[in-house]
Amino acid sequence: MNWLEKLLLGSINEQLSDLLTQGRAIMTKADDANAKLDRINAATTNIAADIRSLKVVAGMTQAEADSVNARLETTASALEAIAAETPDEPAPPSAKGKH
Repeated sequence: MNWLEKLLLGSINEQLSDLLTQGRAIMTKADDANAKLDRINAATTNIAADIRSLKVVAGMTQAEADSVNARLETTASALEAIAAETPDEPAPPSAKGKH
């Protein structure tokens, strides 16, 4: 192998190493994003359940209580819709540490 071939192979190896490093960084960011989405999903589901368990009646007319409860139901449904956009199944394994 002559000096030019060695130089080209060295450059190619360096570029491949850089690409592998970038790929690992991207997978780490994807794992981080998936973890945050899982936390949001759990939180919104829990908040929706908490909202549904509220029943507002004390000191209100029936119409006022019905109005507040309807708004609580709307909010709970909106949170459940957000939670539904995040799948419950785990994210695919990352390429961390793989060569």
